[in-house]
Amino acid sequence: MPPRRELLSFAAVLSALVGAFFHESLFGGKVLSPADVLFVSASFRERGGPLYEPANRLLMDPVLQFQPWLEFNRTMLRRGRLPLWNSHAGCGAPHLANGQSAVFDPFNALGYLAPLPDAYAWMAAGRLFAAGLGMFVLARSWGLAPWGRWFAGLTFPFCGFLVAWLLYPVTNVAAWMPWLFWATDRALARPGARSAGIVAVTVALVLLGGHVQTSAHVLLAAGVYAAWRLWRTGVSRAGALSCVAGGLLGLAVAAIEIVPLGFYLARSPVWNDRAQERVPFWVVTKPRWLDALGTGLPYAFGSQRRGHPNLARAVGAHNLNETAGGFAGLATLLWLAPAGWAARGRLPRAEFLGGLVALGALGAFGLPPVDNLLRALPVLDVTDNRRLTLWIAFGLVLLGACGMDALAETIGSRRRIGPAIWMGGAVVLAAIALNVPHAETRLRSRALEHYARASAATPGADPAVYAARAERQVHQVLGFVPAYLGLASAHLAALAALATLAGRGAISARPARASLLAITLVDLFAFGLGLNPAIAREDDRPASVVINDLLREVGRSGRVIGLGEELPPNVLMRYGLADARNYDSVELSRSLAWFAPLYEPSKRPVTSRGEITWAGVQRARERLEEAAVSAVVSADAPPERAFRNVERVGAAWVVRLDAQPLVSADAADATLTVERDEGLFHILVENAGDVCIQIRETFDPGWRAILDGVPAAVEPYRDTFLAVRVAPGRHRLTLRYDPREVRGALATSFGAALLTVFALTGFRPFRSIRIIGRGLGRP
Repeated sequence: MPPRRELLSFAAVLSALVGAFFHESLFGGKVLSPADVLFVSASFRERGGPLYEPANRLLMDPVLQFQPWLEFNRTMLRRGRLPLWNSHAGCGAPHLANGQSAVFDPFNALGYLAPLPDAYAWMAAGRLFAAGLGMFVLARSWGLAPWGRWFAGLTFPFCGFLVAWLLYPVTNVAAWMPWLFWATDRALARPGARSAGIVAVTVALVLLGGHVQTSAHVLLAAGVYAAWRLWRTGVSRAGALSCVAGGLLGLAVAAIEIVPLGFYLARSPVWNDRAQERVPFWVVTKPRWLDALGTGLPYAFGSQRRGHPNLARAVGAHNLNETAGGFAGLATLLWLAPAGWAARGRLPRAEFLGGLVALGALGAFGLPPVDNLLRALPVLDVTDNRRLTLWIAFGLVLLGACGMDALAETIGSRRRIGPAIWMGGAVVLAAIALNVPHAETRLRSRALEHYARASAATPGADPAVYAARAERQVHQVLGFVPAYLGLASAHLAALAALATLAGRGAISARPARASLLAITLVDLFAFGLGLNPAIAREDDRPASVVINDLLREVGRSGRVIGLGEELPPNVLMRYGLADARNYDSVELSRSLAWFAPLYEPSKRPVTSRGEITWAGVQRARERLEEAAVSAVVSADAPPERAFRNVERVGAAWVVRLDAQPLVSADAADATLTVERDEGLFHILVENAGDVCIQIRETFDPGWRAILDGVPAAVEPYRDTFLAVRVAPGRHRLTLRYDPREVRGALATSFGAALLTVFALTGFRPFRSIRIIGRGLGRP
């Protein structure tokens, strides 16, 4: 098949698979969203209940952060403004600079153009399509045969890492990894301005995706690959220079993402907090052996999906998205990847891929010396290196593609060790599955004990509800675990039978390859379908009695906080309400210091995710009112006579506080007329004497004040909020969040983008298409 026709054919097949994967949300009228996790709280009790089980309880971050942020980006950009400041979180916080808002990510651009929430599914489909197409292009450029490159392109989009992190900016970044490898290869083999420009584009896309940790992992993998190429094949100096120049140019294009984040980190305690929590690099930590099991059996410990038991914490493993990231199909792990490694003499890149898988596994599962080395390197020492499972999935898929090409060499080889081991594993799994029901009594005892402790530790908890949750967990263990292990046993037995037939020459390479591709795709679809739920449209932004009350009583004039599990930080942004807390991992130090008395004492650093109780509200009451917090919501009743204004709203309790207005003056005779928008205040001031205007947004050096057309000083008010001093008379005051570093970063990105365009066009910006005069030639 000619290359172009094959590419189009592959794109059509990949589109069909991606469409089938998202059929409910693309074509079935549902919404790709985990927003039903909100139904477990009292504020949405009429939609769910205390025993409501969400489709996937693990997916809180998309609901609390990425979906509201996407809508905020969309709203601001459609107004012709950059989303620099978010007044809905943490008494105001930088938005563009938070590192995960991904304002310039091309997949998010679909959400800016298409209607929400329908665009969620198209964005997710775009990520997987880009990843699959990139892997196909990379595999073809490496010289893999049709079966190998089709296997790589069709399986990589549905691997554990991309699917488990699909609704996070992590996948925005990881989807470009094959393209970055392809661009690196091209620059090394065909050095020049155009190759450097292609590297710059892919590096910029990786960095603009909105997750700096995953960007570091992807760029590091590409750098290791380039170094391996230089060592293995002796690439020319020009090729190395093209890679370096392209990488630096890509960094400059992404300056608008990197520079503001750097300034924000300097104003946040997160960097120091993580450095203090970091284990010294010379210390050998306990390996995460159980996490490694998810590379082959991702649901070995259940998950937080509806109908699954969640056994990970009980056995000492991490959540599914951390353990199953390296999953690329059981057939890939046991058969095709080892076959690809065995063919490394003929396929030299298999040597690098095997090393990448090994490095990824050692880093992700905390094994020395790679784990120690990562903790010794700047930036990587504060990243979550469990997500190096991306390297595992990437390497296994490409090794599997190499193995698919080399499969013909094993036909008729009569190798029996592998099939015998697999059959033995099938027997073991079947035996475990059969014996799980016999452990029912012990499971129930441990579950009841665990949930009784959890109930005792949760203020206002209903012991009957927790006991019912324990019974549900036992029921799910008895139903799910034997069924899953039984299917895994059958899977191993089928692989052993297929390998035996191939070894005896009973089937040829073509049906063996087709069978392995089909088995792998079924395995990946069984893992990923439903993991990112499609819910009814009305459940994506559910209305409730509590939310309607807050919209009516608080609106845009104040802020709200929730206690315990009630209204987690940033939920209210979905409804246009403001929360005094900020769910993001990067927060302004001033805001955290102001609310420090609100949170219960802990050995961990203070963050907005800390525990809040009624005692904390009483301790921090004056600070809450000063910060314009006018309502506190909880599932539990407040202490008697502790608050003057208490209401029962639906299934929740709402305490009204005597909050200060968002904008006020320290003089009683001053008159203020306020118009506000995100990161923007227009204030008309009339006063007889000197007055200090107090604006209850978190102080940041990026705020600028213009008083009657002249720049004015912005001062910290109570070391936390904004203040501007105004002389007697009638004045017009404008405050705008306009940090200088953003302007510099924009100019850098724009200039680098122009340079990239010139590099891609061969530095020929002007071309005449006609001869304009006799003898002039073509200028």
